[in-house]
Amino acid sequence: PRSRRDKTWQLLEQMEQDLVKLRDLPVQLIWGMKDWCFRPECLERFSDAIPDASVVEIESAGHYVNEDALDAVLEAMDDFVRDRS
Repeated sequence: PRSRRDKTWQLLEQMEQDLVKLRDLPVQLIWGMKDWCFRPECLERFSDAIPDASVVEIESAGHYVNEDALDAVLEAMDDFVRDRS
C-alpha cells in the first residue's frame, strides 16, 4: 500500500509487528530480489524482526519466486530442513 488510507495498510502493519513472534522458531526467508512489491527493503525489515532467520536471496526472481526460480526454492528448502534434522 502506498498510504495509510489503503485498506491493506493496517493488515500489513499488524503482520509486521507480529513477526517478532516467530523469533523462537526456525524460519527461512526465501526472497525474490526483483520483487516489485516486497522489495529488498522489506527483506531487511523481516530480517530485523527475525534476526536468526535463514535468508536466501534469489537475485533473478521477482514477486512469484516459485514460478521464477522453483529449483532454487526447492533446493533452499531442502537444505534448510536437512540442516535441522
